[in-house]
Amino acid sequence: MKKNVLGLHTRAGITLLTKHFIAGLAVVLLSSCGHSSLNVSADPLLPPPNLDSTEIRTQLEELKASSKVKALLATVRVGEEEVLTVALGESMTNVPATTDMHVRIGGISQTFLGTLLMRLVERGDISLDDKISKWMPDLLAADRVTVGMLISNTSGYKDYVVDPDVVELISNEPLRAFSRQELIDFSVESGELNFEPGTRQQYSHSGYSIFFFAIEGTTEKKMPDLYRELVFEPLALNNTGYSLNADLPSPVLHAFSSGREVYEDSTFWDPTWTGESGPLYSNLDDLGRWLRLHGTGALISRESFQKVIERPAAANDSGPYLGFGFIVANGWYAQNPGFNGFSGAYGYLPSQDITIVVFTTESTDPASQAQAIQILKSLTETITPATPLSF
Repeated sequence: MKKNVLGLHTRAGITLLTKHFIAGLAVVLLSSCGHSSLNVSADPLLPPPNLDSTEIRTQLEELKASSKVKALLATVRVGEEEVLTVALGESMTNVPATTDMHVRIGGISQTFLGTLLMRLVERGDISLDDKISKWMPDLLAADRVTVGMLISNTSGYKDYVVDPDVVELISNEPLRAFSRQELIDFSVESGELNFEPGTRQQYSHSGYSIFFFAIEGTTEKKMPDLYRELVFEPLALNNTGYSLNADLPSPVLHAFSSGREVYEDSTFWDPTWTGESGPLYSNLDDLGRWLRLHGTGALISRESFQKVIERPAAANDSGPYLGFGFIVANGWYAQNPGFNGFSGAYGYLPSQDITIVVFTTESTDPASQAQAIQILKSLTETITPATPLSF
């Protein structure tokens, strides 16, 4: 019998445990079994998208008001052409939000990681079939989990971000730095997996931090250097970088949270609790360019890109599933991270070469939490009504 469990894993989803403090970085939790493959191609029968910039801006202004968010950043692009890029609201009191402001991108970092991994695979540095025991021989189930299972979220490792004790620790100490090893230890301290490796697909932040040891171990280089060498510099992503601490380059879109029972600036809360699942920052221009390049297989071969986007054998036969760091749903590639007061969402539709990126921040109104994904979905209903984003 097929099992299909789909639930949002954003700040809103975790708030039941945390009083609206902390959220997962990944788009969804998928738990399933089965087999299929992806074949996304342009459909000449689809109606043309609605790319009226005036209408889209009006909709964004209405969505900003109805969602109660403090700030809203968005860009809409078709191919390499910008349709509209806007910044609405305030970064801080009496400080307008601007389109060049940097944000923590949370789980969108995983799209970069998938490409980075496949570049290393193509160089022969690492294989998707390598066992994790090659680098971490004492780790739980390391002799049964492969690199490919980690990136496709089929490894079975428990997600530390849904552990109430871990969430409480992060909530009580928002300036605390966490090592990758600490995060992995949280995941395996019970001595149990969620399921036998390779038999199901279910999102876990923990697997990405295991990548840290595998990739640095095999290349003998630091992750920030690898991202810069293999992704950022080749694509001239000059406003994208790797966070080693709580700092962000100026200009910064400030984020806020009321999760600790007071409305406070959360911009510079320490991001290291995300491990390797969400260490990057960027801005609208870089993301608008990158997410199209990612969605068309930039920097890697066609064969490698097919691995990035295809449905894993352990995933459900139909419906949404996780590729290498993003969800595939109704023809879209998407992510919707929630991270220390930031809410983000992106969608790339290969069939019409459309990219949409949205980031929001919380106001004092609780209704403003985790709104980016709802705004993104509303935009797709207007721009591509025949193929709206749905999951």
